[in-house]
Formats: sequence, structure tokens, C-alpha cells
Amino acid sequence: MTDTYTLDAAPPAPPAPPRKRRAPAMLAPLGQRDYRLLFIGQLISSIGNTFYSVALPWYMLTQGGGPINLGLVLTAYGAPLGVTTLLGGWLSDKLRARRVMLFADAACAIVTGGLAWATFGAHQPLWVIAALTAAMGAFEGLFAPASQAIAPDLLPDDQLQAANGLFFALMRLAQMLGPSLAGLVVARFTASDGFAIDAATFVASVLTLFFIHNRVLYPAPASAAAPATSEAPAADSAETAEAAASETPVINSLWRYTLATPFFQILLLVILVGNLFNGAVMEVAIPALAQGPLHAGAQGYGFILTGWGAGALLGALLASALGNRINRGFYSILFFTLQVFAVSALAYAVNTLMAVGCMATFGLLNSLGNVSFLTLIQRRLPRNLLGRIMGVFTFCNFATLPLSVAVGGFATARFGASPVILGGAAIMLGAMLIAFASREIRTL
Repeated sequence: MTDTYTLDAAPPAPPAPPRKRRAPAMLAPLGQRDYRLLFIGQLISSIGNTFYSVALPWYMLTQGGGPINLGLVLTAYGAPLGVTTLLGGWLSDKLRARRVMLFADAACAIVTGGLAWATFGAHQPLWVIAALTAAMGAFEGLFAPASQAIAPDLLPDDQLQAANGLFFALMRLAQMLGPSLAGLVVARFTASDGFAIDAATFVASVLTLFFIHNRVLYPAPASAAAPATSEAPAADSAETAEAAASETPVINSLWRYTLATPFFQILLLVILVGNLFNGAVMEVAIPALAQGPLHAGAQGYGFILTGWGAGALLGALLASALGNRINRGFYSILFFTLQVFAVSALAYAVNTLMAVGCMATFGLLNSLGNVSFLTLIQRRLPRNLLGRIMGVFTFCNFATLPLSVAVGGFATARFGASPVILGGAAIMLGAMLIAFASREIRTL
């Protein structure tokens, strides 16, 4: 029997196609082939870097002449690191970030391979190890700004926040798990084996970078060519805005851009103050607090650092999940301001557990602020200057560290750990208030 229908009856609707399950927004960047390759390569390389961080001091302390020679070798590593970040940023803008990363990682693979050879068997003169570590520092300085400038070439703007959160989480996870694995390998075998593993991970990173498409998949929108000003009239339509942006002269000099952009000058001030704060407090005052007033010992200090790492990992994942909902200058400043109070509470910690809680909160807020801030820089500042901007920011990080730890050491010895923590927090809070006072930064 055939089906019949009245004039008023509608035929049965066809079955709806099965709905595809969408991946969570925080995992969306991994759906992009090139970013997925980048992520895998950097995960492997980040774990490999922890082998270097364990193998080098272990070799120097057991076979390389002790703490004095270790200090000299670390100085040789750090001296070129800050300088080459500026060159790395410039090269990223001129040659593209992927090429700089590929060259730097290939060079690091050769250098760490040389360290594996040099530390195998016969004892090597100090100058050999120092020369190799100096080369390592120089190439890592080239790599650092390029690694922060590459994401906008591979991803659309609306996925940058999630990608930066995943990248920060990757780094924290490697820092938490890698050293233990590296320690087991170096203890079971030799420091030379640790360097060899690090060299192999650099090779893996080189391979992933090699297979990334050698082109900019997501060029900067025209509106990102120059900073917006509060005096600019609002565009009546998308076409009008595009036309106005295309008429805005593009500034190709970072120096000219800095002089012409007051809010960028404030950003540089905040970053300098923030790095001074981190060096004095994190590297000097907090270890002294654990060893002195808290009587936590080395194990307790390790728990405190683990608390910070766990909080930072959670904050990076949370920032990735929240996506563009916190992608505003106001939120970045707010997170950095709140972390000041978490650190201040640490000065009043009465036991290790309370210190761990304060540091976990500090790490959580620090990651939220860093991910949000990095995404703002990638999306809102001129794309043609992005490598140089990242180079300057990285240079500020490395260049201020020796000064901040030296001042922090003298201040901690003279006044104690808690006053230094509170003093650093007060200075950081002042910098945040300056940032809050800038309308351009709040609305960035």
C-alpha cells in the first residue's frame, strides 16, 4: 500500500544528520596542523631542556671543578643570552619567526651534542665547557622572542588566547615533571647522557619546525598596523574602518613606535618593575624565608616551589579555557595586582602549608595575567614589529635579573626575607596603579 497525504499534511521531515562533537575551545589550536606540530616539538624540547639544567650543574660539581667553576660557566651562559634576544626579535620580523626558531634549535642540537662529547670520558678544560655554554645561551636568546612571536602566523586571532594558555601549561608541566626524570637518568648513567638526550629533543623540534608551512597563514589585520588612539573617530562601518586603517602610516622602527606611543612606554616600565620584583622575591627572599623563619628546610622549599608550579599550571589551563573572555588590558592588570596581595600574604606565613597556599595562588594569578597579557601583545600591537617587541620584553627579563638578585640578596641579608617580600610587593603595586591610570592600557 502506498502512502497518501492530504493537501494540508506536510511530508515527514528527513532524519537530522548526526551532530559533530566540537572540541573544547581551549583545544581548538591543536586542530590546526602547523600549530599542532609546533606544540609537539616544543613539548619534547621543553622536557629536554630540563636534562640540560640537571646535567650541567651535576657535571660541574662532580667533575668540573666545583661551585666556583659552575658559577663561571653559568655566567658564560647568561652573558650572551640577554644580548641576542634583541637580535632574535629583529630577525623574527625580517626573516619570520619559524626560520629563526629552526636555525636556533638546529644550532642548539649541535652545541648540546658537543657538550655530550666533551663531557664523555676525559676531563675537559673549563674554557671548553664555558665556550659551549656561551654558545648555548646565545642561540637560546635568538630562539626566545621568535617562540613568542610565531603563534599569530599560525592561528587566527580568536584562538591565540587558548594557544598561549596551552603553551604556558606546557612549560609548567615540563618544569614539574622533567627534572625528576632527568635526575634519574643522570644519576643512573652520566651527565653526558643527559646532554645527549637534550640534543635529541632539539632534533625532534627541528623536524617539527621543518614540516610547518613556510608561510604566514594568518597575516595581521589592517587595523592592527598601528595603535589605536582615543582621539580617532569611530568608524561608521567595517568598510570605513578598514579604509581608515589602510591610510594609517605603518611604523617600521621600534624606536619611533616607542617614542610615539605613551602607553607602550608604560608597558615597558611595568615589565621592568615586574622582573625586578620577580628576581628579588622569587630567587632570594622566598628561599631565605623557607630556610629562616619557616624552618622548612630544602624539602619544604621544594614543596613551596611545587605549590607555585601547580598553581601556575592550573592558571594557564584556566586562561586557555576562558579564552577571549579575559582578553582585555583591564583583566591583565587586575590579575597582576591580585598576585601582589598573594605574595604579601606569604610574608606573614607561619608554616610551610600556608606558604604553599600563598604560592599556589600567586602562580595561578601570575599565569592568568601572563597569558592574557601575551595575547594582547600579539593581537593589538603592530604585527610587523612583534618580533622586536618580544625581543625587548625578553631582554628586560634577562637583563634585570642580575641586578634584582644582587639587590635582593643585600636587602634580605640586611632586613630579612619578609620586609623584602613586602617591599617588592609595594613597588609592584605602584607599577600596577600606574598601568590602571592609563586608559589606553585598560582598554587595550
